Amino acid sequence: MKKQILALAVAAAAIVPAAHAERYFADNSISVLMGGDFKIESEDWPQNNDDHGLTTYTVEHVSGYSWGGLFFFMDRDQGDDNFTASYSEFSPKFFLTKFDNSIIKNINLAFTVESGSNSSGFSQDNYLFGIGADLAIPGMNYASATVYRAKNDNDVNDDNQLTLTYGANWGNVALEGYIDYSTGSDDHKSSFNFNPQLTYDIASLIGYDNKFKVGVEISSWHNKYNSEFDEDTVSALIKVHM
Repeated sequence: MKKQILALAVAAAAIVPAAHAERYFADNSISVLMGGDFKIESEDWPQNNDDHGLTTYTVEHVSGYSWGGLFFFMDRDQGDDNFTASYSEFSPKFFLTKFDNSIIKNINLAFTVESGSNSSGFSQDNYLFGIGADLAIPGMNYASATVYRAKNDNDVNDDNQLTLTYGANWGNVALEGYIDYSTGSDDHKSSFNFNPQLTYDIASLIGYDNKFKVGVEISSWHNKYNSEFDEDTVSALIKVHM
């Protein structure tokens, strides 16, 4: 049933833009993130509270259309002790209504597929359905708030999630990121993840004709993966827009 839902969502996101929809913007990027102090999923996770080094390679796409928008990314992790993992999110949104001259720009129907697996044999496919709002906040390039109902995989009880996204820049300096809060349930703890990126665009210095960002990413994750472990890391980041 879940695979059928995913197939329908992918088909809908592909068909709607093709139906003479106007595309407002599109952006693609690749990035490399390098850091330590990560709580990775080893064979005895979540009993393992050790810190590990991790390098993450990410491909990301975001686009906006007259019908809504699409966000997609895929991570590939390479960690200590031959640990590897893959994780992706596919997130279309569809406008329900729009507002002029308001802090609320749009009300959206939102959907996200979370898919992940790693070298210890763990895999998951979670499905999130919700409603959100794009916000017009002075000084910010974008901001949004979305409330989801999460249909969780692996016999984990369903729960709710609040996701906030934001982005602003001051010249070549940019601050972008998200906050996820998951309520938890009887069989797992609530979780809070604050994940900002602070970067500087060096494209003009190296003669690159798009954005070429260098900086840091902070990950402050309380009860990571709904466990009792907390993760606080600062990682070096290179992000190249194509």
